[in-house]
Amino acid sequence: MVKTFAGTASVQQAAMIQKSYIKCKGCWKQIPRGRFKFCSHCLPINNRMLNEHIPDSGRKYFWAYIRKFGDTCSLSGVSLELKDDTSPWYLVFSRVIPSDKARILPAAALFNGMKSALTKRLFDYYIKALDDWRKKHIKVHKKPIVHWRPVQLGGKNLCPGCGRRPVVKGYKFCARCSRTNFRMHHERFSRESMQSVWDYLHAHDYVDYYTGMKLNLKNTRSPWYLVFDHLVPRNPGKIVPTLALINEMKGDLTEDEFWYLISELANFFRNGTQVRKIKLAYWSRPYRAVKVLKRQ
Repeated sequence: MVKTFAGTASVQQAAMIQKSYIKCKGCWKQIPRGRFKFCSHCLPINNRMLNEHIPDSGRKYFWAYIRKFGDTCSLSGVSLELKDDTSPWYLVFSRVIPSDKARILPAAALFNGMKSALTKRLFDYYIKALDDWRKKHIKVHKKPIVHWRPVQLGGKNLCPGCGRRPVVKGYKFCARCSRTNFRMHHERFSRESMQSVWDYLHAHDYVDYYTGMKLNLKNTRSPWYLVFDHLVPRNPGKIVPTLALINEMKGDLTEDEFWYLISELANFFRNGTQVRKIKLAYWSRPYRAVKVLKRQ
């Protein structure tokens, strides 16, 4: 009888202990029952998703990934930074389909910026294609980008739609160079910067510096539209023409950093090789500050 009573008591005690704990709605770890439904680790992440108006479907999709893979980047597999929002490895919310919040995955701020308006499949394709171009000189073939966000142009002298003006009779440049020249003046390039662009165009014509792909000079809404890239971020000494798509992927990276990360991502996509992090010399994108500016 004593053994039975003791056994019954231990079962009741275990049941009481079990009732005093619940599963975290994020990672599913056991946490003490209280006012919060998330653990101290998951609560700040969930609050960020609520502040960014991510719907229930998007949050469920996100937490399912976290339970399976932990705090790792869905695009590269690297471990993510949760506190320092100035880090390139800071956890941000990546949309599987751009402009659709129904499916959200964690990603490093750096790689999410590179992915931009691409779907995961297109991102995978262009990373591999760029790596093949760099290493084997295999031509990059364009694939339609459905969710591409057009370049936003404006100003008193520029048409917001096409970003060009009529060529004046007797003007110094031909029609296409006139547009390029006007844009560089409008963006207040230094003489040194403008000369670096002209030197490149004289030698290579209107092709992308990084891939050799032909540049689009008219359609400002195209991912292949000509834009000007700083080889060294924020250094106006050397400017080169590139595709709007590549310029958005490169962001605050130097040329060497860009190609290193392209190679690392390509190896990850092909072989599952872990992406090795490096310190980025010019990364400067505080995530929270960007969000505040967008709201204003």
